[in-house]
Amino acid sequence: MITKIGQLFKIEYGQKEYHNKEWLEGDIGNGILISSKGDENGVYGFFDIENNYQSPFITVPSTGTVGQAFVQEQNCSVDDNCLVLLPHKKLDKEKLFQVAFQIRLNKWKYRYGRQITPERLATQKISLIENKLNYSELSKNFLPKKIKKIKVLENRNIKLVKINDLCNIQKKTALPQNALEENGTPYVTTTSKNNGVSNFMNEEPNTKAKCLTVALNGSVGETFFQFDDFITSGDNAILTLKATYNPYILFYIGAMIKNHHQWKYNYYRKLNLLKLKKMLIPVPYKNDSVDIEYVKSIVENSYGFNELRKYL
Repeated sequence: MITKIGQLFKIEYGQKEYHNKEWLEGDIGNGILISSKGDENGVYGFFDIENNYQSPFITVPSTGTVGQAFVQEQNCSVDDNCLVLLPHKKLDKEKLFQVAFQIRLNKWKYRYGRQITPERLATQKISLIENKLNYSELSKNFLPKKIKKIKVLENRNIKLVKINDLCNIQKKTALPQNALEENGTPYVTTTSKNNGVSNFMNEEPNTKAKCLTVALNGSVGETFFQFDDFITSGDNAILTLKATYNPYILFYIGAMIKNHHQWKYNYYRKLNLLKLKKMLIPVPYKNDSVDIEYVKSIVENSYGFNELRKYL
């Protein structure tokens, strides 16, 4: 089912009284405050405040880590640097996680000159599929571990997996573009545009297609699926699956890198192979192996995927 977010949710800004947090004391209360943080499910801290919003619902930062959507499974308060998505009618948590995932996939649309607002988010199209996994306790992996007052049980269907356990990760060497003649093979750099391709050079490719490139410099963390053989330098990491090639798994891994980790890195805080290998991403599992069919259903039902299908 394809619909617009505004048809499913009332979208509003969080509470203005928490814009300035200097008056909040300690970190030991029963009240949860959600901010525009990009990790720990957006939890800013635990204070002696009321939890004004009733779970479950979705929060989306409108500043800072813009578009880093989280499902809130505990009653909490939310500052006004976030949008709050309150379901018009009850939605199961599976649907909420699907919506949050697709918001993250589209967060690249928003920036300083085009901020995310309730009106813009309401028009985003999403695709919902029938549930298969139990997401009810997924937030254990994202809430701050130092808090013991909130009881969250382990989700048996989702595992946090290191990128290195799923992919071979390497770098290549290549002559700089200005040392080559134009026309021919795609040259993938660290640009965030055009799938990372900045030019076409008259040189043999040094990397086979059907892999991911992750920028270690420039637009750090920018991740692309490469459809054709190409040239790249040591400024990109190359990710190929350790298991049998499956484009849906690669697309999923790429989306998880961009949406869970890219915000952590910039020109001054570089990404490297060691950090990339240690990255943890949530992966659906079935019978102790990656649930390929479920991953495929997520990717295929993500809005805009049909435009990419012909290249697989």
